[in-house]
Amino acid sequence: MKNFKYMSLMMAFACVLSLGFSSCGSDDDDDNSAPAPTIVMDEANIEDGEICVKADVNAPGRTAAIKITVTDAQGNNVKVTKNVTDAKYIGVLNIDGFHVHVDIDNKGVVVGDLLKLTVTDANGKSTTAQKGITEEEDDDEDEE
Repeated sequence: MKNFKYMSLMMAFACVLSLGFSSCGSDDDDDNSAPAPTIVMDEANIEDGEICVKADVNAPGRTAAIKITVTDAQGNNVKVTKNVTDAKYIGVLNIDGFHVHVDIDNKGVVVGDLLKLTVTDANGKSTTAQKGITEEEDDDEDEE
């Protein structure tokens, strides 16, 4: 009887050990084969001392960081930088309707400057989209 208890204990230990090794083989949450984020920027307009930024973002590896940079038209001199930390945009797969306002008062930002939107995912992959800054769109023109 003593042998039977010993053998049962050894079998249970072997089962637990083998299950432990088999579950450590891959980490489904860390998928480095996921593509880099994609960005479709809709708007980069000056509106009353701010830039209105609108875009759609697809991040299969979940967004980890979003950075907005405004430079001169040649992309040489940085005028404004903003890190987006809003929880509705960080840690998500897709952002339909990303909409952020960036303060540009007294920063020397003018129509024609360049806005860069950089999205980095949890796997460390980054994508940058850029768009020339334009005047605020007049909604009254669409109503006529």
